[in-house]
Amino acid sequence: MKFSYNQLVTKVDSYLRTRRSKSRVWNALLPEKLFNPSLWLWEPQGVAMGAAWGVFWALAPVPMQTIFAVLSSVATRGNVPISVVSCWISVPGYQVILWPLQWWVGAALLSSLSLSSGVDMNLIRNAAEAAPQGLNAMLSVLGQINLWLLGAELLLGCIITSAAAGALVYSLIRILWKAR
Repeated sequence: MKFSYNQLVTKVDSYLRTRRSKSRVWNALLPEKLFNPSLWLWEPQGVAMGAAWGVFWALAPVPMQTIFAVLSSVATRGNVPISVVSCWISVPGYQVILWPLQWWVGAALLSSLSLSSGVDMNLIRNAAEAAPQGLNAMLSVLGQINLWLLGAELLLGCIITSAAAGALVYSLIRILWKAR
């Protein structure tokens, strides 16, 4: 038996409404807005918004990214399934490249305001050279770092890169949808 996308959305919505009415726990955990059929439709604005939120939260170094993606999509009327899928799509180990890049972006922005945690390539080289000498030698090198500013650099970089990637995905989907 074949279903169109709209028929499938209607059947899922009907099933979830019936199921939710039977369970008070389910009713308390999931807001009514989540099952609004407009949040599950395949339309340009909703798909672009859902994908943008999914990518934004996928790049953010926070736990439970999917929950944040769904809540953001519900709040901004984005497509919920697209936000979940775009939040789950990632290359294994991408954080190894992403987090230093996010730190670098934040460090560059804060250094333009004459703020720096003290981390630079010379400090990293000195710490690597001090590593064979023992923990105390390495800690003396790393003691030159302002940890609050290091955290601020990483946080700022995470916000900027996540927002930029989300905006890029949103724009690309809107442009490609119009070209269709």
